[in-house]
Amino acid sequence: MSPPKRSLGLIDLGSNSARLMIVRYAPGEMFWITHEFSRRVRLSEGMSADPLLRLQPAAMERTIKTLAVLRAFCKARGVKRLLSVATAAVREAGNGEEFLARVQAATGLRLRVLSGEEEACVSALGVSNTLGLRAGLVFEIGGGSAQVSQISGGQFKRGITRPLGAVRMTETYLKSDPVQPEELRRLSDHAAATFGELEWMRLRAGERLAGVGGTVRALARIDREMRGYPLDLVNGYELELNRLDRLIARLGALPVKERVQHTPGLMQDRADIILAGAVVVAEALRRARADRLLVCGHGLREGLFFREFLKPADSPLIPNLREFSVLNLGRLCGYEEKHAGHVAALALALYDGLFKLHRYGAPEREWLWAAAQLHHIGASVSYADPYRHSSYLILSNGLYGYAHREVALLALLCLYLRGEKPALEPAASALEAGALERVKRLGALLRLAEALEISQTQAVSAVHAQVTGRRVRLTVEGRAGAEAGWELQAARQNAGLFEEVFGRRLEVGVED
Repeated sequence: MSPPKRSLGLIDLGSNSARLMIVRYAPGEMFWITHEFSRRVRLSEGMSADPLLRLQPAAMERTIKTLAVLRAFCKARGVKRLLSVATAAVREAGNGEEFLARVQAATGLRLRVLSGEEEACVSALGVSNTLGLRAGLVFEIGGGSAQVSQISGGQFKRGITRPLGAVRMTETYLKSDPVQPEELRRLSDHAAATFGELEWMRLRAGERLAGVGGTVRALARIDREMRGYPLDLVNGYELELNRLDRLIARLGALPVKERVQHTPGLMQDRADIILAGAVVVAEALRRARADRLLVCGHGLREGLFFREFLKPADSPLIPNLREFSVLNLGRLCGYEEKHAGHVAALALALYDGLFKLHRYGAPEREWLWAAAQLHHIGASVSYADPYRHSSYLILSNGLYGYAHREVALLALLCLYLRGEKPALEPAASALEAGALERVKRLGALLRLAEALEISQTQAVSAVHAQVTGRRVRLTVEGRAGAEAGWELQAARQNAGLFEEVFGRRLEVGVED
C-alpha cells in the first residue's frame, strides 16, 4: 500500500499549552501521526485574579507568537487543511472575542471555541478509539478546567466541565512554597465537594476510569520512572491511587525549585502545577471509587481527527479497534499483506488442530493472529534480523485497544522467530507470572507457520495436525502447481522449539 496522501493539522489551544498534531491518512483505512508539538503558553495565567476573568496581555502575546510558529510549521510541511480549536481559557475569558480576533489577524487561524460539553464529547471519542473503552468514565484535566464524561456502548452519554484545572487550582489554593498542609487539605476538600455534586460519577461493575490530558500523562511518566516500569508506553498505563497519594505527599514536602531534582520523570514546565493537578486526579479516583486510572495518551485532537477519518460512516467509532490497530501498524510499515495473512491462516490452523495439547482460548488465538500479522514488519527497517526489529516496533508504537502486557507478549512472539533462544528483557518483565510458558507455546506455532510460508509464495495452501500419543504429525497440502519443498524442509528444521515446549515428537509430511 502506498503512503497515505491526505494530511490534516490539528491545533488545540488550552489554558496551559498549545498543541499541534499532524496526521497523514487514507480515510477509514490507515493513519500515521507524523508530528506532535506541545508548547507551554499559560494562557490562563493571572486570569483567575482578574475580576472580569480577562486574559492578561503577556499571556495573550506569548500565545499568539506560539500559534504563529505552529501555523508556519504546518505551511512549511505542506499541510493545507487545519482544524484549530480553543477550550476553557478562551471560553471563559471576558475578552475572549478580542483575543480570537487578534489571533486571526496575526496568524490567519480561525480558532473555534468548543463548549464544555463538546470538549468532553470529543475527548471521550479520542479515548474510545485509542484505549478501546466502551463503558465507564473519562476524566480530563487541563490548565483551567476539568471534564468528566460518561461513556456507554462506546458513545458519549453525558459530560460536564468544572473549573478544576491545574493552573487555576495552583493559583487559587497553593500559594505557599513549599505548600502548607492546610492548603492541600482545602484543595482536596474543594475538589471532593465539586465531584460530589455528580451523582453519576460512579463506576459500575466492569467499567473503567480513563484519564486524559497533559497533567495525567505527566503523572504517568513520573510514576513509570519511579517504579522502573519496563515499557516506554503511556497510552494504556495504569496509575494506582495508592501510588498517586504517596507522590502527592512527596511533592507537597518539596519547594517548587527542588521538585524536578527529586522527582524522576517530572519536566520543569510542569513543576509548579503538577501537585494541584495530582490532588484533583486523586479526588476524581476517590469519587469514582476506582483504585487506578487507565491513562490515555490521546484525547481532544485525536477525537477531532477521528471525526474526519471515519467520514462518511454513521458512527465515528472504529468498529474493531484491536484488529484495526494491528493492520494499521502493518500497513504503515509497508508489510507484505498477502504473506502476513497467509502466515496468520496457517498459525490459526495449527492452533485449532492442536487444541488438545495447549487448551488455550480466544485471547491466545487472537494474540497468535496479531503476532502473525506483524511478525515481519521489521523488514521495513532492515532485512537483517527483521524479527528483532518487528519486536521493538511493536513495543515502541504500542497497539490501540491492547493492554501493555499484551503488547509485550506480541513483541516476544516475534523474537521467537529468530531461531535461537531470544533475549527477552525488558518485555518479559511486563508479563504476569506464568505467561512465558504461553509465549513459548504460541511462539512454537508461529515459528512453524512462518516456516511453512518461507518462500512467501503461499506454496502451502493448508496444514492439518494429528496428535497420536507422544507424536504429532503435520500434513501439508501444496497449492496446485507450486513446489513446497523449501517449506517442508524449513518446518522440519524449526521443529525443536515445538518439541521442547509440547513434549511431543514432530513429523512433517505431505498429503498422500
